[in-house]
Amino acid sequence: MKIRIALIAWIALVSAAHAQTVRPYRFLLVISDQWKDPASYVIEDNGEFQVLAAALKSWGLPFDVLRLDQQRLDQYHLLDRNGHSRYGTIIWDAAAGDFRGKGLDVVEELVKKDGVGLVVVGDGIAAPEIANLTGVSLLSEFISTDTLAVTRAHFLTRELKGREKLFPPAGKYWPGNNVSATDATVLMTRGPHPFLTTHEWQGGGKVVWLGFYRQSGQMSEQVARDLLKRSLAWAQGYALYAEYDHAIVMFMDDMGTSDKTFLSYWSYRSNPEDEIQKGLVEPLKQHHAVLMQDVNTGFVDKHSQRILNPWKQEHVVDAVVPGRVHNYASTKRGLDDGLRAGVFEIQSQGWTHMLPDLDSPPGPWWTASMDGVGSLGWWTEFGDPVRKKEIPAITQRFHMRQSLKQIKGDFGVTPLFLMRGGGGVSYSWPNNTMRIAAEMGFGLSELQGDEYLGPDYVINLQPVLPRGGWAQDRTLSPKDIPWTVDAPYYLVFHDKDLADDPTSIARLLDELGPGIRFMSANEYCAYTHANVSRDPDSRQALALQVDYDSHYCAYFGSHPSQWTLLLSDETRQELGEDIPEKQTIEVPKGTGRHPVGASASGTNH
Repeated sequence: MKIRIALIAWIALVSAAHAQTVRPYRFLLVISDQWKDPASYVIEDNGEFQVLAAALKSWGLPFDVLRLDQQRLDQYHLLDRNGHSRYGTIIWDAAAGDFRGKGLDVVEELVKKDGVGLVVVGDGIAAPEIANLTGVSLLSEFISTDTLAVTRAHFLTRELKGREKLFPPAGKYWPGNNVSATDATVLMTRGPHPFLTTHEWQGGGKVVWLGFYRQSGQMSEQVARDLLKRSLAWAQGYALYAEYDHAIVMFMDDMGTSDKTFLSYWSYRSNPEDEIQKGLVEPLKQHHAVLMQDVNTGFVDKHSQRILNPWKQEHVVDAVVPGRVHNYASTKRGLDDGLRAGVFEIQSQGWTHMLPDLDSPPGPWWTASMDGVGSLGWWTEFGDPVRKKEIPAITQRFHMRQSLKQIKGDFGVTPLFLMRGGGGVSYSWPNNTMRIAAEMGFGLSELQGDEYLGPDYVINLQPVLPRGGWAQDRTLSPKDIPWTVDAPYYLVFHDKDLADDPTSIARLLDELGPGIRFMSANEYCAYTHANVSRDPDSRQALALQVDYDSHYCAYFGSHPSQWTLLLSDETRQELGEDIPEKQTIEVPKGTGRHPVGASASGTNH
């Protein structure tokens, strides 16, 4: 029976003794020298560190990063003002190295006596202090085609259901860690080698060792992420996270751009209102779907050599196809129709979709022949392929500011997603497009990869978040999509597809069929920016709360949200009730802080 109240309080309290040692709900990701950004902001490193950070952020798990090449694991960093641990669980992803003098004795104290959980990845056990806590010692490396095998029933392996045989893929020979597990319980092996172990300290914390080989990208595998998630839930006792089962975010690029009117190799009709209504709005409504419209609000006009308002261009004569006339005002009315119908979400593709400098050599572009210099790659907004230069930060900031201001003025919404115009970006720290976009208040982007943008970090989510393109002359069915519960699938296409075949998007939606969760970028942004924590003033066992700010999480101001609560066996026994291991928590619409609880029915409303 569903308990229909706004929120459910936790149904049980732990003993008073345990209540005094309740750990915070926050994870600490410890690394050594994997972070290539010396400013500790952009995570774009193509290694297991990026995979871990991307997974934690997409799940919505609260975490901090501590890097041992710049910091110590001492009381200064690990204890709060009351002398209690700042973290409930530590994720040890520090590569093999000499950590003498780095304060690992504090970690040992927290795990052995204060109940802090510890999850160790791969050769992190090369550190003697960590090997002692896990009960696992590193002997050497090995290479084999052996797959995983479950050797002992346990919470960590319960949901694998044979999928462990997919690691490594059939016929692949992958490296691994040869270890001795003399003081740990072995739950999984890879051939003769222990692969997954646990160790429980009497009166202390729970420790997991995961044998993924650091340098080979094994952490990107779904099996790896599933084991990591359950390891964190077991070490912490519970985990509250977002899931994205068969979720898709669809993007249509290029509404408002001028290049379709003069570029021979990207020439097509602009979309009028009736075509948008029939070809997009109606099929999207029929399928209860939503489409991100990545728009440009700066129309680059060759004749006046100025940036104009695209939505006021009612009669633009095409420079490629004789007799073709573009009416962007009609396009705007179609976009407004979809926005009012709730099937469009207006996002930013930058301001102009063209280089900010159209005058310097080899320009000026304004008067250049479109059979020569004018046909070069002037269509990139945040990186300059024509001159092989970056775009200065102040110029990128100006373009983003114009886009934000004009979308707000034109559509009455604030975009939280930024799509790169033309594909180029700038990489150096002073001109880093991802960093600048985050500073401007964007929450997600597709720039260098597919990024989370926040005041805490910029994280390339691509190791976790799959993406693909589509065009009107292709087919796409659910079996073609690499689904994952860890992130939605990004599907990108263009207004050209609608122009070339006005029925193509309706056909795409029919091919995807039922059972698809159509998400908006603002919804995904809200999950990744949600602040999940434990109420520090409560003595209840699992007094969690979610906090939605009014900017990044604005979507939840008018929509409910759903989280998954996973409870370890020990936590369920401790609560003393017949509570399901996994249940869905629904939080009602509204920004701000919401208490979160569990119910015996397994569904919380």
